Amino acid sequence: MGNPIRRLFGLESRSGLTPNDIWQRGFDSYGLSSSKAGKTVSKDTALQVSAVWGSVRILSDGVATLPMNTHIRTRGVRGPFPRASWMDFAVGPYSKIDLTGQMMVSLLLDGNAYVATYRDEDGMIMFLEVLDPDAVTPIQDASTRVVSYEINSARGTSTVSQFEILHIRGMTMPGKLEGMSPIAYMRETIGLSMAATEYGATFFGNGALPGVVIEADGQISDAGIASMKAGWNEMHRGVGNAHKLAVLTEGAKLQKISVAPDDAQFLQTRGFQINDIARIYGVPVNLLQHSDGPEMGKSLSDKNTHFVQHSLRPWVERIEAGFSWLLWSEGNPRQSFVKFNMDGLLRGDHAQRYTTYSQAVTQGILTVNEVRAFEDMPPVPWGDEPISVQVQDINEDEQPDSEPGSDDTTTSEEGES
Repeated sequence: MGNPIRRLFGLESRSGLTPNDIWQRGFDSYGLSSSKAGKTVSKDTALQVSAVWGSVRILSDGVATLPMNTHIRTRGVRGPFPRASWMDFAVGPYSKIDLTGQMMVSLLLDGNAYVATYRDEDGMIMFLEVLDPDAVTPIQDASTRVVSYEINSARGTSTVSQFEILHIRGMTMPGKLEGMSPIAYMRETIGLSMAATEYGATFFGNGALPGVVIEADGQISDAGIASMKAGWNEMHRGVGNAHKLAVLTEGAKLQKISVAPDDAQFLQTRGFQINDIARIYGVPVNLLQHSDGPEMGKSLSDKNTHFVQHSLRPWVERIEAGFSWLLWSEGNPRQSFVKFNMDGLLRGDHAQRYTTYSQAVTQGILTVNEVRAFEDMPPVPWGDEPISVQVQDINEDEQPDSEPGSDDTTTSEEGES
């Protein structure tokens, strides 16, 4: 079948940028802007910062591994809906994890995700392809509505309709067509982290500071220096010789060398930068293996809930809205939608989960089989009805006949008379 993007758009890997390309699109589009710390910050160089890489990895992997299903809402009640064929990812170059993972990486670095919809003659989607956001430009009409997208390739420029591109935006300024790039807006913060990392590498790579220096008056021959060093090491090197008394003769003085505070402070600076970058992406610092931040709750369930609600949910809902639009573009009713299942991420330990399940089942919120499905267990024949209804039915069936003289008998007799 060949590469769908080449067939649809003639899209090639972007290379050989001319000065006119850069001038027309702007330096920021190609990541050619430098921070005040003297570092060139682009999507590629930003990923060399461990906190940026970690944040992008955690969020993209978190969304990409979520189960995805289709539903339909009828009279306010959610029910199952036939799954779209493109959601099986049986055709095309990507699996679900590949596609949603690349969409998240594009959103987290560029603020936009452009997905080409490869359709058959009937307009039904066969599969999807994530585009390089630097190669796509939305075009609007006089009413400021996006009507098409311009695709830049090595072979020239082509224009495709809005129907052929799914555009998902991150945080967006009012009136703007494209989402805001975290890398572009946070250039100074990321550039400072890059500079601190480079400074540390240079310091340790080039630093030749000894722990102590023996200072002696007068001129000492090379043989004398070697003899003094060997004697000192023999007497004081190793754990067993630590803190032994040192005796210096002929006016020699021992001087301990320490790292200047300005040179050592970069470690503290790097710690601050982890918090700053975690703040940009809304990732809990404990997930970045950084212990210098507040713990959002003490239990695993509390931490997972915070991560799901404040870190993953905004991105998940953006992608859900985009995928739901794909369903509608195939002629499905507007009540149909795509939903990611995040229940697994909200699970606590066994005791907490089972207590929650018990309350939900006894109050008729969940059925036994729904709970068993959450735990990947097979259904039972009697588990499809809410327990509260079953209990009520059993109580009614097992209720003994009223004895003569009871309130029910008296009411019945009064009614007959």
